[in-house]
Amino acid sequence: MNAQELSVNLKALYKVFEENEILLTNLDREIGDGDHGVNMLRGFKAVDEKLSGDTISEVLKNCGMTLMSVVGGASGPLYGFSFVKMSQVAEEEISRDNVSKLIEAFKDAVASRGQVSGGEKTMYDVISKVSDALNQGNIPSIEALQQYAEETKDMMATKGRAAYFKEQSIGTIDPGAQSSVWVLDALLSGVR
Repeated sequence: MNAQELSVNLKALYKVFEENEILLTNLDREIGDGDHGVNMLRGFKAVDEKLSGDTISEVLKNCGMTLMSVVGGASGPLYGFSFVKMSQVAEEEISRDNVSKLIEAFKDAVASRGQVSGGEKTMYDVISKVSDALNQGNIPSIEALQQYAEETKDMMATKGRAAYFKEQSIGTIDPGAQSSVWVLDALLSGVR
């Protein structure tokens, strides 16, 4: 996948978040403050309007800076910082051989910025499973990504606003895990 293809995929997330804004908002109302859908839509509307760059690295960095500047809540800094970190390890093209390095940078950025590890009902639970799959030579399908998000249903939140809900958080997909399905799909779809 070259820079132009990546740009197309990232800009297309605006429509994905437009279609799924209510779903994300409802998930976030159950175990958060209900703004995740609005925030992701606002962020990727700005990405659709402003994204630029001639290289993979430039596109990723520009996407990250755009998200950090317009998205509120925890998701803006987490996604924005992650895209900037991915830009630092990006090569000329995203290929089956190097996509694992990008996703590892994504995983590490979320772990350090969000101070999370696995099993805490966060976006990290999806990203780390994708990273593991890539390291074993498998590129997860959108269905596999969604399954990773579904698995957060059975977890009790211990991080972020959802942690206030304790046992009540069980039974709901983590909103960040759900949004990360679509972001990861945009990064992986060009190399499947």
